[in-house]
Amino acid sequence: MDGGNPPASDTSQNNPRIRAGYTFLGQFIDHDITLDVTSSLEQENDPDAVENFRTPALELDSLYGMGPSVQPYLYDQSRQFTFLLSPDGTDLPRNSQGRALIGDPRNDENIIVSQLHQLFLKFHNKVFTDFTDRSTSPETRFREAQRLVRWHYQWIVVHEFLPRVLGSVSTARIFRDAPFKFGERPFMPVEFSAAAYRFGHSQVRPGYGLGPGRGAALFPTPDAAGEVPPPGTSDLRGFRPVPPPLAVDWSAFFGIGAQASKFIDTKISTVLLQLPTGVVSAETPVHLRSLAVRNLQRGLALQLPSGQRVAELLGITPLAAEDLWANVPNGTGEAPLWFYILREAEVHAGGQRLAGVGAEIVGRVFQALLASDTKSFLSLSPAWTPTLPRASDRTFTMTDLVNLTLGTSIAGEDVSTLPGEEV
Repeated sequence: MDGGNPPASDTSQNNPRIRAGYTFLGQFIDHDITLDVTSSLEQENDPDAVENFRTPALELDSLYGMGPSVQPYLYDQSRQFTFLLSPDGTDLPRNSQGRALIGDPRNDENIIVSQLHQLFLKFHNKVFTDFTDRSTSPETRFREAQRLVRWHYQWIVVHEFLPRVLGSVSTARIFRDAPFKFGERPFMPVEFSAAAYRFGHSQVRPGYGLGPGRGAALFPTPDAAGEVPPPGTSDLRGFRPVPPPLAVDWSAFFGIGAQASKFIDTKISTVLLQLPTGVVSAETPVHLRSLAVRNLQRGLALQLPSGQRVAELLGITPLAAEDLWANVPNGTGEAPLWFYILREAEVHAGGQRLAGVGAEIVGRVFQALLASDTKSFLSLSPAWTPTLPRASDRTFTMTDLVNLTLGTSIAGEDVSTLPGEEV
């Protein structure tokens, strides 16, 4: 895998189809549906034995936890059935040591995703306060707010996130034809969790603009002695209160004019090939500080099939060897599934979106998850359309969610007109 950190003035890696916010939305979604605490990089694993400790459903259990009765510390006791925020409302609720009190600690692992989690907390609070029937009981209002939040979130996944990363044509076809179904019990296919959905690692930039005149590197640069400085206002490491200079202006991440994500390709930002202590343990050897190596090692440990093999099983023409192994010295034969999916996006979609095997795995799993969830809008009311205030009668987007929640006026985009759309 290639590494490279172009300067801020270099726009050669700007993906015109996918804004930077969707990289972190993808991470937030991942934490909603997957939590694997059993597989190891150092040993082979039985794919059938890898247990997903997160409910495989788009139900925001990373947000709601087990509910107000079981996890009351997630909720504001002075405003019943709303989420607790920091005292000034500008951060996640935290304990005396700065650790976030949230349903999934992974949503505090960097400053941007922690603020995205906070945005969803505020979204629920806004819906509960302004869009539920005050004549009903607080418990009834909570259930209605939770349903509205979940269904609008699911709508964003189906009608905005997936069309951006797969293409509108592929997304519509997969949801129409439903080519993959779970049996009695939904599960998380390892081809999805350990390979296909890790496409987002390729989208990560070495740093981000947080608002006008403000930006920060993803991770700090080690000093001459190789030591990593403590977290400050120049890097985006999480698990700490958000410093005011690192507060996110969401117009820099979503909507017209927002910064771009990096292309989906085999070029990985150098900062992800040299993960610092704090992101990985101090005992982690040098070779396992590379996120690319860690992904490839995990694929080997889980005995994932090659990209060519999955393409054949799906009836997709495999990549030609000269395309697959271009610029890879001595590259030949079967390709690791994660690498294959990134190269496929690069060859068939110019890195602007997934294609072929990657698009099919990601799209089919999301469709099957929603179809198997008896409480999703797709199961209960497939003709449902968003009911909360929005810019367009036809849809509800992340810019709508931000504008409704925070009272901003970010200009949205029509996904069907974005560059890189399928022909």
